[in-house]
Amino acid sequence: MSANKRRAVIVLDRGLSTPSAMVRAVQYRPYFEKSQSWQAEFSSRLSDELRKVVNRARRPRIPLMMPLIYRPLEAYARRWERRREDEIVKMAKEADLVYLIKIPHLALFQKLSALKGPKVVLEMNDGLWLPFFRKYGWEDLNAILTVADAVICENECIADYARHHNRSVHVVPDSPQLPLFEKFRNSVQRDPAKVVIGWIGSQETANALYHILEPLEELFARHSNLHLRVVGAAAENLPRFENVRCTHLAAYDQETMVREALGFDIGIFPLFHNQDALSRGTLKAMIFMSAEVATIAERVGENPKLIQDGTNGLLAATSNEWLEKLDWLVTHPAERKLIAGHGLETIRQKFDTPVVFDRLLGAFDEILQA
Repeated sequence: MSANKRRAVIVLDRGLSTPSAMVRAVQYRPYFEKSQSWQAEFSSRLSDELRKVVNRARRPRIPLMMPLIYRPLEAYARRWERRREDEIVKMAKEADLVYLIKIPHLALFQKLSALKGPKVVLEMNDGLWLPFFRKYGWEDLNAILTVADAVICENECIADYARHHNRSVHVVPDSPQLPLFEKFRNSVQRDPAKVVIGWIGSQETANALYHILEPLEELFARHSNLHLRVVGAAAENLPRFENVRCTHLAAYDQETMVREALGFDIGIFPLFHNQDALSRGTLKAMIFMSAEVATIAERVGENPKLIQDGTNGLLAATSNEWLEKLDWLVTHPAERKLIAGHGLETIRQKFDTPVVFDRLLGAFDEILQA
């Protein structure tokens, strides 16, 4: 590698195979390798394998065994994390910039800031200041924002909050890993006999499906060829459907997610109208659009900036709108295909991985110059 390249250390909370790691870091690895101006090292505080062992220990077959199994493993994991943090600080001494993704640990930011060398950058996504996130590890968010030299986030709602605590805030959108969709695009065949409506997320976000429960029930009562496919949530996370014919996949990796999305005919992105929705980016919609799926998203937050209603997707904000527009997509296959094609073209032009990577490097350069 060229000696004049700037050096970045990219630090992830867990292993490199998690969805957040793939979307916000690992997919850029080959682009760093080709970059003429930056090189990067990737590291994580905790391996996927160790975290899986700890999580399994939390749910032993014999509940009374939990203290005997879980507590020693958790103590070991914490020692492992501290050792990894020391190694990360050592790596950072030779870096120009350290980019921390989903790291809620104030002590690590303080250690890195004390080096007085590399710029320390927090990657911030979702409304981490809201009660749900503060309850699960982000109670020191404001202090972290103050210690960090800069913040990179995915949308203006998050940026507005971050600017109250940090003067160097940069908006870089997510990229939906379009090259992976292109790789598998021709290997997944849709069933022409049915229309698959798909949703992708996690057990924490599956409650958004309650927002369109009644429109879905009415829609499925009207049409016998519909199927709802839920990816990322278990049966206990879903509404108690009556008319809706539904299957689910509780866990997935990146390839599975891409293959599942390519099998959808319609992608749905419902949200409640609250601060959590305003802070969310458009990644879910972009995933559907990358799969060339006709996308209908909540008319809230960032979605209207991405979707031109009726052109590259649809927007809805009420139960009547959701039912009307879903029904139109189901009954107009030619128009549905046309909208899906426009959605894919939007991603190719504005959010392909090289495009977003250039924006990320632009933010890095601005942070160093500041």
